[in-house]
Amino acid sequence: MRNKRTTTLAALSIGTLMLSACGSAGGTAETPASEGAAENLATTINIAISQAPTGYNGNTAATNSVYNGYVDNLTSGGFAAFTAAGELEPNTDFGTYEKTSDDPLTIKYTIDEDAVWSDGVPIDYDDVLLSWAALSGTHPSGEKDPETGAESDLFLAASTNGFAQTKMIEGEPGDKEFELVFNEPYADWEALLTPGTIMPAHIAAEQAGLSPEGDGAELVEAVQATDIAALKPVAEFWNSGWDYEVDLPTLPDTALLPSSGPYKLDNATNGTLTLVKNDKYWGEERAGKTDTIVFKTVVDEEAVQALQNGDVDVIDPSSPTVDTKAALEQIGETVTVDTGTSLTFSHIDLDQRPGAVFEDVKVRQAFNACAPRADMVDKFVTPIDPEGSVMNLREYQPGQPDYDTVLDGAPAAQGDGAADIEGAKALLAEAGKTEPVKVSLMYASTSQLRADMVALVKDSCDKAGFEIIPQPEAEWSAKLSQPGAWDAVLFGWAGSGLVASGQSIYVSGGEQNFGGYADEEVDRLWTEIATTTEADKVPALKTELEQRLAETQYNVVLYANADIIAHSSKLQGVEMNPTQTGITWNAYSWTKQA
Repeated sequence: MRNKRTTTLAALSIGTLMLSACGSAGGTAETPASEGAAENLATTINIAISQAPTGYNGNTAATNSVYNGYVDNLTSGGFAAFTAAGELEPNTDFGTYEKTSDDPLTIKYTIDEDAVWSDGVPIDYDDVLLSWAALSGTHPSGEKDPETGAESDLFLAASTNGFAQTKMIEGEPGDKEFELVFNEPYADWEALLTPGTIMPAHIAAEQAGLSPEGDGAELVEAVQATDIAALKPVAEFWNSGWDYEVDLPTLPDTALLPSSGPYKLDNATNGTLTLVKNDKYWGEERAGKTDTIVFKTVVDEEAVQALQNGDVDVIDPSSPTVDTKAALEQIGETVTVDTGTSLTFSHIDLDQRPGAVFEDVKVRQAFNACAPRADMVDKFVTPIDPEGSVMNLREYQPGQPDYDTVLDGAPAAQGDGAADIEGAKALLAEAGKTEPVKVSLMYASTSQLRADMVALVKDSCDKAGFEIIPQPEAEWSAKLSQPGAWDAVLFGWAGSGLVASGQSIYVSGGEQNFGGYADEEVDRLWTEIATTTEADKVPALKTELEQRLAETQYNVVLYANADIIAHSSKLQGVEMNPTQTGITWNAYSWTKQA
């Protein structure tokens, strides 16, 4: 899953996310006319996003954002890509792959012979090996986590799901073919080398003081020898050297940001990011059809007006409201609107470390009991999507095929979502709480929807024996991994539909387990789920998982977010994508009538 603030390396990366909005609308980019002009096509398409991209490398815990993924869809290649239905399809522009063995699980990959970064450097073995090193969690830093005592890794990956189960990728500098061999099966193996995962090793090597010559021979030797001293500066650059400044006032030197997709990064100013066609792109199926793609950071409350004014051509608000829908309907036939239920869901995570407010499961259960979940659905979901409902599971969302079956088998997760004030009071009494339990509830200060949700929680839970203290934060996502920075946090996860994408959210010490939850049974179940390659066994295992997560009250699940996309009727090719992959999953193929 990724934070859809943001969408991390959990599901897509290898797939996990958060919901919020920030920034303001930017300016317009102009480019020379292309051959498309002869067909009366516009040369520029403007896309509104709710939050500015935060980095070129979206694989770290700090940059695991849906909006970085929106850009990666156009600037980064991979062996497979997600469709609008959340399914994977091979990307033969980038290369080919085939499973050659089940025992051990082995995948043979071949990078296209013509595949190069936009600076002309071939895409080959050193790039893949760096990705493995960064995402496998196999390079200890020598430093220990003060909370868990576990040794941290040099690379601060958002998730090591999948790669941690593989052997080091063998090969030689310059190789275009390689095998990924698993120590144990992994359910989502096909999603490991998708867009955004493979970073340019020659850039990381050079910035770390290693020579990029010889097809990255020095970096390859360092990884293969597990040379921690040589890899430390590589990891430091991989972790933060590709980060952008807050709100994207400008881009770093674009020479550090080469593309492996049909578009490349050109410039940025005041939250507006401009992409242009990658003139070194070798593929045909995914070649860009429009000269310039511009991402403009527009807060949700201003998105409809920006579309109506023609400042942007398509909007995909992170937190649409009934007002969003009403305003779009008033514009008329110049705009095309599509609504539905996304795989992004809203929830409240709880700090349950030793000594924290929610350490006691009874307190967690009381908070869940008083949360007005059904009221939230009535106010924020069904006016947009009449099929919207309270969400009771974490790994399945209403409308997905196995949701009802899994919920039937997990009685602890069942409920209508109505606030139970008396039940919450009783649970707090069982926990020995005689004074109001103070809870600092963090949320994105830029989102009026989140503020409204927090107000509902406060109104309800204060009656049950809590004292909810609203904690609006502009940089809330940066505080997620800071113990003690919050007691509870309201945000959203954007799902991918993959089997094991959520593992790092729930397991002990997981990179996205921000509240410090730990349960041996949940850890055991996740290990079995992640290593299951037989799809028909997954629902039964996840039924057990959902029951345990509900019994131990991992967090408070609210609802699957309603989704709205809207675009100029002149724009062709736009298709809603409910997963964390987002609206730009096929933006390379979009065209707009001038």
